Amino acid sequence: MTKPILLFLDINGVIDVQEDGKTPEQISKRETGYPVPGAKEFLQVIDSCPWIHPMWISSWGWQSQEWNNWSKTRLWPVAYSFEEFEKEEALKLFPDASDKYLAARWHSRDWQHRIVWIEDGFCIMLKALNWAQSNPKVKLIDTSPTMKERRQGSEMGIRPWNIERVCDALDIQENREILLNQIKAPVPDLTQNIISDTESNQKITSNQINASITHFVEPLKKQLLDSNKNAKNSDNPTPFILKIRNLFKLGNRT
Repeated sequence: MTKPILLFLDINGVIDVQEDGKTPEQISKRETGYPVPGAKEFLQVIDSCPWIHPMWISSWGWQSQEWNNWSKTRLWPVAYSFEEFEKEEALKLFPDASDKYLAARWHSRDWQHRIVWIEDGFCIMLKALNWAQSNPKVKLIDTSPTMKERRQGSEMGIRPWNIERVCDALDIQENREILLNQIKAPVPDLTQNIISDTESNQKITSNQINASITHFVEPLKKQLLDSNKNAKNSDNPTPFILKIRNLFKLGNRT
């Protein structure tokens, strides 16, 4: 039997990523968003796993549940929306915590099993990182790619580069193929680059050949003119003159 997992799930930068040229999608009557490919299936798979206990931890607050309506899943509890009295109690228990980290600590205070937190930008949440390092039951998954990953084409959000790690952390096996089929790796079109590089190389090679021929032929033209003075009326030009004339003709053709 799969052990229970408490999942804290962010929205912006995880399942909602704004991109240039991308048309926003209506999430509710009042809210629009930019769902990443496979976002709806991702939420549905999580909702279908009885061992996963999801909670929203997003700046959307209670509006996070609009994503449940959009994906046709159950309404999940919201962790990051403190009532004032609740926040006071949380700070008493975790005085050094704040914001989302405070919410995660407060809502997991009595949880004895594994915790998975999916968020973008853990690099600026040092206390959350320290929490995960000191507690082996806590697993953080950052959906913001590193600079190296960005250079390799990785994009922010639940994407091909991290979906396997997410599935492993959440013990998703049965429906893994559904997610892998929906969150597909983009295949870049390298044809134009290849054509451009080929044309560029051909142009460079042609220019180099022309420059080499010009550099070699021009000095010989002078010798040809000087030799012609002596062989101007000759019907039998010397072999040297014939070679020079042939090179001259090759230079003109290029």
